Amino acid sequence: MFGIGLGNLVRIGFRVSDHILKQQEIERARTASEKARLQAEASREKAIEENARHRRTQLEDEIARASVAVECPNCGSTGNRIRKGSTGFCQFCGTAIQISESGIAYIADPIEKAKALVAEEIKQKSGVKDND
Repeated sequence: MFGIGLGNLVRIGFRVSDHILKQQEIERARTASEKARLQAEASREKAIEENARHRRTQLEDEIARASVAVECPNCGSTGNRIRKGSTGFCQFCGTAIQISESGIAYIADPIEKAKALVAEEIKQKSGVKDND
C-alpha cells in the first residue's frame, strides 16, 4: 500500500514540477515580449524625436537661406538679419526695415521704398553698362 501511495506521490510531484516549469516558461516569454514591446516603443519615440529634430534643422536652414544680412538705411548698423519679402526692425535704432524679394533693404515707408528702388535700379543699370 505504501508503494502505491509513493508512486502516486511521485507522479503528483512530476506534474507539479512540470506545471511550475511551464509557468516559468510562460513568464519568461511574457517578460521577453514585454521587453521587446518596450524596446520597440523606445525606438519609435527616438525615431519621432529624430524626425522632429531633422525637420526643425531643415526649417532653420531654409530660414537662414531666405534671410539676408542688412545694413540699416537709417543708422548704418550691420547686425541685422531679415527674411526676404518681410519687414524687420533694426536692432540698434528700431527703424522698420523692409526687404524685397530681391534682397533690397529700405525703410518701411512708401516714399523711402520708392527712392530705394529707384536708386537700386540706377545702380543695376550702371553695373550692366560696366560689364559690357
